[in-house]
Amino acid sequence: MEIKEKQFSIKPHHCQIDGNIKIFSLMQYLQEIATIHAEELGFGFSKLNEIGVYWVLTNIRIEFDRFPKWPEVITIKTWPSGYSRLVATREFVGLDKSGRELFRAGSQWMILAKNRTRPKDLLRLDLGLPQTGRKVLQVELKRLEPKNEYSQTERMRVPHSSIDMNGHVNNTEYMRWGIDGLRSKFKLRSIVRFIHSTYLSEVFEANELDMLVSCGENEDFGVQLKKSDTGSSVYLMEIGF
Repeated sequence: MEIKEKQFSIKPHHCQIDGNIKIFSLMQYLQEIATIHAEELGFGFSKLNEIGVYWVLTNIRIEFDRFPKWPEVITIKTWPSGYSRLVATREFVGLDKSGRELFRAGSQWMILAKNRTRPKDLLRLDLGLPQTGRKVLQVELKRLEPKNEYSQTERMRVPHSSIDMNGHVNNTEYMRWGIDGLRSKFKLRSIVRFIHSTYLSEVFEANELDMLVSCGENEDFGVQLKKSDTGSSVYLMEIGF
């Protein structure tokens, strides 16, 4: 399978006060190159829109060797790496100008039907997805599970600005909310070892969410977002420093 490669110039407004890129900004880079590549390969937004379906990110883990920072120009490479009945996988690698690896990420995606928001059987869709591909993570990418030691930090109402072209909250927004929620409760270091996000349910404008956070061993922190009216989980995050 063809590998897509794209350079990104890190802008000041994409960075934290220390000059390192904000994680949700990096997630936007990953989303951009994945969208471009899927479009080029014939299973992107245009093709899926024709048949009334769309891609959703369900799970991603990013591991860092070094954080990109302003004013670097970095190269991101991506490729699809296989699929099963319900889940397709995609890999990412980030490199600095010398070709040294900055980060790596494995991700899982599903296709939902627009009219019913139910997952489609990828084995029944003729999209030309590759059956296998090289994985970049040393461990198997698994979905996060809720923990018991969370404490609530806030209740929030989903703003219109968080909604994307598919009509729901964009995956990058959950990560931004989660990190902000942790920083309101804990003193966090600036250098991240890994971040892992699992998306459990779609969220829409004006939905009310409860944010819960936790602090574990080895400076690993957790986030859980729940719908305020039902108590059902919509998002889980773990981040290690």
